[in-house]
Amino acid sequence: MASTLGTTEAEHIFGPEEFSWLEKRMAAHYAITNVLSAANNLSKVAPKILREVADVMKWDAAILWEVDFESQVMKCKEVWTTKQLDAADFIARTRQSQISRSTGLPGKAWSSGKLVWTTAVDEPIVDQRGAIEHSVGCVPIILRDEVIGALQFFSKLESKPDVNSQEMLKVICTQVGLFMERNRAEENLRESEARYRLLADTSLDVLITIDDESHIVFVNKASERVFGYAPSELLGHKLTLIIPDHKQIAFADIKKSAAARHFELFGKKKDGSELSLNVCFAEYLGNGRRYATGIISDITDRKRTESVLQATQQKLQSVLDTSPFAQIVVASPPMLTLLKRVKKAAASEASILVQGETGSGKECIALLIHQQSQRAGKAFVARNCCSIPQHLFESEMFGHKKGAFTGADRDRKGAFAEADGGTLFLDEIGDLEYSLQTKLLRAIQEKIIHPVGSDKDVHVDPRIVCATNKDLLACIKAHEFRDDLYYRVATVMVAVPPLRQRREDIVPLARHFVGMASKLSHTLSPEAEERLMKYDWPGNVRELRSLMEQAVIFAIGNVIQADELGFPQKHSIEDPNSQLLEAVERRHILEVLKNCDGNKTVAAKVLGLARSTLVLKLKIGGEVVDD
Repeated sequence: MASTLGTTEAEHIFGPEEFSWLEKRMAAHYAITNVLSAANNLSKVAPKILREVADVMKWDAAILWEVDFESQVMKCKEVWTTKQLDAADFIARTRQSQISRSTGLPGKAWSSGKLVWTTAVDEPIVDQRGAIEHSVGCVPIILRDEVIGALQFFSKLESKPDVNSQEMLKVICTQVGLFMERNRAEENLRESEARYRLLADTSLDVLITIDDESHIVFVNKASERVFGYAPSELLGHKLTLIIPDHKQIAFADIKKSAAARHFELFGKKKDGSELSLNVCFAEYLGNGRRYATGIISDITDRKRTESVLQATQQKLQSVLDTSPFAQIVVASPPMLTLLKRVKKAAASEASILVQGETGSGKECIALLIHQQSQRAGKAFVARNCCSIPQHLFESEMFGHKKGAFTGADRDRKGAFAEADGGTLFLDEIGDLEYSLQTKLLRAIQEKIIHPVGSDKDVHVDPRIVCATNKDLLACIKAHEFRDDLYYRVATVMVAVPPLRQRREDIVPLARHFVGMASKLSHTLSPEAEERLMKYDWPGNVRELRSLMEQAVIFAIGNVIQADELGFPQKHSIEDPNSQLLEAVERRHILEVLKNCDGNKTVAAKVLGLARSTLVLKLKIGGEVVDD
């Protein structure tokens, strides 16, 4: 049977002095372990740790430093001295100290990751007796190969700590480092919880959590503004209290997937009145139970506005159905506004410049201008400026006489003469060679052309409508476009918004193009229409039409499914959840900024953001702000 090693036997093996040292070392480890395991705040336990270590190591003073990685300096976490020292000035000065990397002993221990020791002290400890001779050392606190702090000591011993002492210090520093990491993680968690609580308390939307039996287990203060119930009045009640028809949310489906789902439902206020809601729920697991957490937005005002807008659209559409504008598929407010502007512009004789991205429908707008004008019964002549070779420009625009050049076997009218009394549409005018712009300017300004090979001028009267996808003012600054030509063709400006800015038009246009391309009455599935709404459409209406024609060709059945839409790989589909989160964040930021009277510095502190980050988020959200 094995026997236990007694004290006398241990002293015989190690020697009295070595055993005494070992005993003190183990006692220090035990004491520090107990202190750290029972504590949750480094500031409270640091004095005890320093005292225990100093007692074993026979130090007169010790300092615990912690690295602040954000500011890249070491800060004093705690300073300790023996009772025999009266060093109040030293303690006060040390507590305010900040040390950068490679500066002083702590900085050198930080940069080297090794023990640093010296007898040449720059700033000795001074008490009532004056400066006290000390040797000073500093041991880095290393965790996962990274220095996160340091333990500095002042000793009257002139020799460097021996191997056993260094080993002990290394173990103690590892213990302290693990505690510092845990303490820092807990502080970050508390800060995160505080920020979430602030977000929840200041959010305009209702944040709510329900259990698997639909009981409300959490709700924020917005419930009182939206439903008239204080949070305490809702906790424990079922969701039916505020959303009577909540079964439409289909919790069974939600619990099959962690993805958030959106619904538009009717809610019920405390006073019995109804309101329209947008509800988004997602499932998570907690303590072995299933929960669904969600965001409930009051969209009553938005639905009311949409209803008024829809009535206005229907009224306007009834007018448009009897006009040339009937061929335009329109549902979005930007396009309805554009059509009103086009109608007014068409009634005049002014030159019009249509601006917009490639594929956005500029030529269609130009044709509408012609059809709505007093020249509707005359010719509409379209020419693309960038497709005309430079040496044929005059012939194409102004015409030529027979024999004017090789191949001119007969007289030919140019575009200006063809459009006489009607409308001449010059597409991509921003790509016209600079040397040709003077000739075009004279024809537009004087309404006189000179056919190639003719000895006579010809008077013409076309209405000029131009289009471009370029910023002509920028082209003027770059000496790529004449300013006098610009002011001649841009009497009236019409801007066609890209398809991504008029998403209400996407599905109606898609259905229209499918109907045009299909001989078998193809339709789009709801999932396919939803995917179309999420795409960013860099090619605009032209790309949508091409995609629908392609989908009709390759569709397996009469209903085009989402996976049969041949989106190009290089363009991504937007994430609706990220859009929801971005919208909630934007509303929250604006509300906090409003509560801070527009002071971005104060708002940034409340939100836990850098001021520059807040300004950037406001700009991304479309807000006009000063830096």
